[in-house]
Amino acid sequence: MKKLLLALTLFIVPTIWGQYDMEEAKKEDDKEGINWFQLKQKIYVGGELGLSFGGGSSFISAAPIVGYDITERFSAGISGMYQLWRLRDFAGNTFNFHTYGGGIFARLRPIEVLIMQVEANLYNTNDFASGSLDRINVPAVMAGLGYAQPIGGRSYYNIMLMYDFINDPNMPLPPFFLEPLHLRLGITLYLG
Repeated sequence: MKKLLLALTLFIVPTIWGQYDMEEAKKEDDKEGINWFQLKQKIYVGGELGLSFGGGSSFISAAPIVGYDITERFSAGISGMYQLWRLRDFAGNTFNFHTYGGGIFARLRPIEVLIMQVEANLYNTNDFASGSLDRINVPAVMAGLGYAQPIGGRSYYNIMLMYDFINDPNMPLPPFFLEPLHLRLGITLYLG
């Protein structure tokens, strides 16, 4: 009986201490000067994930983003990107090409379903244009429009068509019909 009482006490007491009052939490935030609850409601994460397999090649891509709502309609943030392109030739030799990079972006949502975005990125990739395959840095300055579809709560998926103003021949992102256009499919989730 004593063991049962001790076990119940060990499980119930931490649960009681784990409860908090929202009004009390807001007062504590006001004392500290930072309202963590409101800060979390302005931060979002998301990005894109791409996979392609077949024909002796495979392609894996991940592009995470972290953003902050400066105003109700305007936000800015940072992005990253990693790609692995694996090729197998007829002799069975395997070649791996890695691309990585990141950048900054600014996003305007004049209405809930419309996204206008500008970004500046720098990618480190192989030099396919000259055929040397040396590592080079490839800049990209892009702008575009997109559609955002809410998927419940404070999250949405987006489809954006971006135009690359530099249009470097070693741009690692796949083109969308014409060379300076790129299609983006992603998801955005708010933390709060």
